[in-house]
Amino acid sequence: MKTITLSDGRALSYELTRKRVRNINCRPKEDGVVYVSASPRVSVREIESVLEKNADFFFSAFKKAKEQRERNKVSTSSVKWLGEEFPVRFIESGREVAVLDKSECRVFTRLPDSAEYVLALIQKAVLTSFEQVCREINAEVLSELAHTDLQPPPTLITIKDMKSRWGSCSYTRGHISINSRLSAYPRETIKAVFWHEYAHYKYHDHSRNFYEFLNTYYPEYFKWHELLKE
Repeated sequence: MKTITLSDGRALSYELTRKRVRNINCRPKEDGVVYVSASPRVSVREIESVLEKNADFFFSAFKKAKEQRERNKVSTSSVKWLGEEFPVRFIESGREVAVLDKSECRVFTRLPDSAEYVLALIQKAVLTSFEQVCREINAEVLSELAHTDLQPPPTLITIKDMKSRWGSCSYTRGHISINSRLSAYPRETIKAVFWHEYAHYKYHDHSRNFYEFLNTYYPEYFKWHELLKE
């Protein structure tokens, strides 16, 4: 890895890999380093000139990545759960488990000072509770759909961490995925996502008919789904 000093005094680090590629490819990553791939025939001077010209873009990407990490970070002092923020209480124990209830998150551990380990315990507890909530909401939505003209096929529900979508529906395979990050939002917002995904069995796009269907059978859809834009 090399570091260059830009004309404005900023330091920019990059790591160069030589490949048989036509262009100079630059990829700013979360670690604050630009990963560059270029042909062996391209000089280091030319590569660093490209880095200099695009420096503002790289530093902007570093800043956005850092902000995203902070937003996604789970605190060891509190937990966001179903629209509320619960305090975390540590209890010295050999059980090594976190338990999420209606008022707090209790962490039983011998290692309260190990942030990464505690985060893992909390995330596991949140995911376990969220899976149960999703099972309940799914059953509730299916019951309500029984009174509509949409009768979805047997559907597999999976919970996973998604970067750019709150949910997805593969209507050809009978599979709906729900973003685990929804655990921080109110229960009705999670329900709105379930309605959204099931509606794709009837309308495969986001047409006017799609949203009219949601507004007809789940009138509060727009109210709760709007929270995901904030």
